Amino acid sequence: MLLRLTGEQARFEMGHSVSAALPQRLKVSREGLLLIKSFEGFRPRTVRRRDGTPVIGYGHVKSARPGATISEAEAELLLQYDLLPVVETINSRVSIPLNQHQFDALASFIFSVGVQRFEGSDVLEQLNAGAPARAAEALSGWPDRVQPAIDAPYRRRSAERALFDAAPDRPAPLDLLLTAPVQGPNTVQRPEDEAPATVQVLRHEKRAAPPAALNDTGAVIFIGGIGLLAFAAGIAAFRRVLAAQQVTDGTVLIGGALAVIGLIFIGVAGWNLTRQRNNKRVG
Repeated sequence: MLLRLTGEQARFEMGHSVSAALPQRLKVSREGLLLIKSFEGFRPRTVRRRDGTPVIGYGHVKSARPGATISEAEAELLLQYDLLPVVETINSRVSIPLNQHQFDALASFIFSVGVQRFEGSDVLEQLNAGAPARAAEALSGWPDRVQPAIDAPYRRRSAERALFDAAPDRPAPLDLLLTAPVQGPNTVQRPEDEAPATVQVLRHEKRAAPPAALNDTGAVIFIGGIGLLAFAAGIAAFRRVLAAQQVTDGTVLIGGALAVIGLIFIGVAGWNLTRQRNNKRVG
């Protein structure tokens, strides 16, 4: 009795140690499924891709037949079925441990490019070399040839890389992945201490003289011209009075008013021109 119990305990401990030595086998999470579904898109009936391949549901090809229809629930079941070889490939071919975000990103990538292409890719090579950061860079260089996005063929790769690089202990919302900056093989990485391009453009626009400044200067010159004309008219009125040697209250009043208005306009124009010149020097 004692020997039998000891044997059972030994078998239990042996099985426990063997299971502990096996690598962790992950599955595609709900976040990963949403990412794949968002790029594959739902097709309720069989259609043909640009290359002529029939497809239905969320990128399902194997049983797509002309005239076939499918519901969203059935399409997700087919997607789960299509992901089985993808999951098996990641768990068996990738030798380094992956977090859930990295696993989901690779699943989306493999579902897009195919298992065989992944097995011969630089992405898998860098992963098994223990360089996940270089693997993420390599992943960014694979364009989405099946159904490229409108803005760039690397839209899907950029979302997958954003998921791959996401903090493993935090959720990765789909909206943030879909709006991640598009990165391709020729994308120049900006240093962290360098100002964003949008900020640089805004600074440049501030330094450049806006078109409105020309209109302001023209208005100031116009006001100054009116002031000169009014002042000249006032002086002319006084000259007529002196030449005729007849002093009338109306003529003196009009001449004085025109001269005063002209001086005010000239003063306002001169002050505005001086202020604009100082602002240009400061800017």
